Amino acid sequence: MTLRMRHIMVFIVLTHTAFGAARLTGTLYALSNKASAFTVGVQMALFALVPALLAVRAGRWLDTVGPFRPLLLGISLMTAGALLPALFPYEVADIAPLLVASALLGTGFMYVQITAQHVVGTQAAPDRRPAAFSMLALAFSTSGLIAPVGSGFLIDSIGHRATLGAIFVLLALGLGVLLAQRERLPRPHAPRAERVATNPFDLFRVPEVRHVLITSGLVSMAWDLQTFLVPVYGTRIGLSASQIGVIIGAFAAATFVIRLAMPALARRFREWQVLVFTLVTSGVAYGLMPLFDSAAPMMAVMFLLGLGLGAAQPNVMSLLHARSPEGRVGEALGLRTIVMNSSHVVLPLVIGAFGTVLGTAPAFWLMASALIGGGWSAHRWTRGAPLRKE
Repeated sequence: MTLRMRHIMVFIVLTHTAFGAARLTGTLYALSNKASAFTVGVQMALFALVPALLAVRAGRWLDTVGPFRPLLLGISLMTAGALLPALFPYEVADIAPLLVASALLGTGFMYVQITAQHVVGTQAAPDRRPAAFSMLALAFSTSGLIAPVGSGFLIDSIGHRATLGAIFVLLALGLGVLLAQRERLPRPHAPRAERVATNPFDLFRVPEVRHVLITSGLVSMAWDLQTFLVPVYGTRIGLSASQIGVIIGAFAAATFVIRLAMPALARRFREWQVLVFTLVTSGVAYGLMPLFDSAAPMMAVMFLLGLGLGAAQPNVMSLLHARSPEGRVGEALGLRTIVMNSSHVVLPLVIGAFGTVLGTAPAFWLMASALIGGGWSAHRWTRGAPLRKE
């Protein structure tokens, strides 16, 4: 008996909604208490710092013990991260509970995300992986829409701390799904006697894996940065928490639309063609964002950004599973997490300091330049190369 896709999707919607709501609520909580852009950058970097250090070890542990224990640990860490700033008010403890919570939430969700991706990739037949990852991506898009809109309206209604406390309900439901489906989870693979220690960074020597990892890092950087820059920019131009939530919700809605269309697109375009579209479209959206200072046009730009970035994940994951050396898919997933989270650690600090001095507009345009340059590089890497296993 295997875990069905709908169970994975329900679990991801619950846990990712909790993660996204806690991250946005924590950011707006700090900004409402006059935290600087650099301080918020530190807060955002902590979501990725510990995961960047633990990702490969987490992937190897997953291969050894199977998915249940990593998922249980992930939910436990996320629960602690959501409750900590709810229990200790900003007026008493200042920014410290939010900083610790960021590290706990980021680490916990790293275990959840890597494990869910591994379960989907190993249970799906090779010719069904793009469709399976599209379904998983739809679950992320659904939660990505619910989290900012729901948390934005809750913040305006009941406040930041009460919203963080309410997130506990989602995590409790996620734990219930996990416990109910425990017996359906895949079993760990038997250890191979001939297995020797490997250096995960050796995977960069495989050109196709290296290109996927670099592209994945750019996409993830762009995805994560909008959750930092949009609240900062929206707060500076006087938007409310619910308006900021709706703007970010437009991004999530677009990711849902593009992922719903992905099975049809996959029949017409190669993975790398879609990724070039992703990078260029996202770069254009980042370039347009600081030109507007009201909610409606910002929603339109965020929808365009979502169309670009939303197309990436199913194709990245399909390529990574297909091109990784045999027996090292979990390791490759961990290395991908290191690449993504390393950028998440450095970029918010740099952009936060940059934004404090020069404002957010140059930060948007810097990201736009990186994405369009990445799109051109990806086009050159793959020109004339099929890069799809038949």
